[in-house]
Formats: sequence, C-alpha cells, structure tokens
Amino acid sequence: MADIVPTHRLTHEASLKMLAAGVAKANELGCKVSLAVVDQSCRLIAFLMMDGARHFSIITTQRKAITSASQRQPTGYAPEDNALSMTVRMGDFANVLGGFPITVAGEVIGAVAAGGASIEQDVMVAQAALAAIET
Repeated sequence: MADIVPTHRLTHEASLKMLAAGVAKANELGCKVSLAVVDQSCRLIAFLMMDGARHFSIITTQRKAITSASQRQPTGYAPEDNALSMTVRMGDFANVLGGFPITVAGEVIGAVAAGGASIEQDVMVAQAALAAIET
C-alpha cells in the first residue's frame, strides 16, 4: 500500500459557485438562508448569511455541513431516538435535513449545507448549491 495517495479538494472558486447558486435558489423560493461549505476535514471554507436570515441559522448551517462531511452522508439520517445521544457525544452533530456531502470519484471531499428557512427550502437550496459544481 502506498504511503501517499492522490486526493481531490475543493477550490475557493467552487465554494463561491455553490454560494451563488444557493442564494439564487433561495431568492427564487423567496426565503433567506445561511450557506456553509466545509472541506473533507470539516473546516469551514465558505460561509454566507443572506440579509434577513435568522441569527441561529449561522450555527445550525455550519453544523449541518460538518455533520454531512464527517459522516459522509446527507444530514437527517439518524433515527430520532439516537439523535440526542449523538448530539451530546459529537458536539457539532446536526440531525436536520439540509446538508449534503460533496463526492468526487467516490471520495467525500467536503459538504454544503443551507439553513434558516423551512426544512424543504433548506434542502432545495443546498441541492442547488451542490449542483453548481462539476463532480
């Protein structure tokens, strides 16, 4: 087995495309959201809070992105009876829909999330943001 393997990573250009696409979708839906993009190490690389978005969407949106990247799946996957325990054990864990992993060639290289609107709107905005980049 090799000691070093090639990998993919998000660029700042990609994160800006995702933010712009998310804002466009939110405007189309008539909602105000926060958007977060994290890398595969769950570090925040891009964040935007639309004018008029709710203050607590800052925290929840970042947690959705962190959860999606670290668990390598969309948020909202945990059964409700496990969600509280997972939140206590993992700190930044969020079991709310609206976070999606960014996958390239089977490798999760980060995640994007939206928060602050209805759950359905958060999902649509995050999906639009994810669709903005070529994976």
